[in-house]
This record gives sequence, structure tokens and C-alpha cells, in this order.
Amino acid sequence: MISPLQLYAKLSQESVTLVDVRELSEYNQGHITGAVLKPTSLLTTQELHNLAQQDNLIIYCRSGKRSGDVAQKLIAMGKNFVFDLEGGILGWQSHHLPVEL
Repeated sequence: MISPLQLYAKLSQESVTLVDVRELSEYNQGHITGAVLKPTSLLTTQELHNLAQQDNLIIYCRSGKRSGDVAQKLIAMGKNFVFDLEGGILGWQSHHLPVEL
């Protein structure tokens, strides 16, 4: 788990792989700059394996449910360092952090 403020600081200091697991319509309403869209409804086992190979992997959704599920699947595959954004994009926005449309 990573808090919105921790993620905001991390984005300016490190290279991260930021994955938005919401649906396209949600992503288009606003997402964190640099996020790659990988909707849970379309995530295949192969795509999960590909994500598991990424360093500094941070996953988020609307509120944390879907991203938490994806994070648990990745952990079950042996991915030890995966972060789930606490509160999802709603948590991010509650801190008035920037989103891209």
C-alpha cells in the first residue's frame, strides 16, 4: 500500500510503472499522469506475468478494490514489490493532486 502523498513524492524522484486498472471510460474522466491503462476486465494471465516483471510497480483503480485484487494476484505469482494506491484515484483527488484528462 502507498498513500497518495507518498506516490506524489515518488513520481518526482523515481521511475515507476503506474498502472490504472479501471475501465477506459473511467480513465478518460481523469487519470494520474503517466499511468498506463490495463482494465481488469481485459487483463490476461500473460499480461499479469508481464506486469510482474516491472520494477517499482504501482497499481490503482477508483477506490482500491480492483487494484487490491490485481496486487494480490501479482503477489501470488511471486511479485514481492507491488504497491496499491491507498484509496485509489478518489484518495488521490481528495488530496487535490493533479489528474490528466
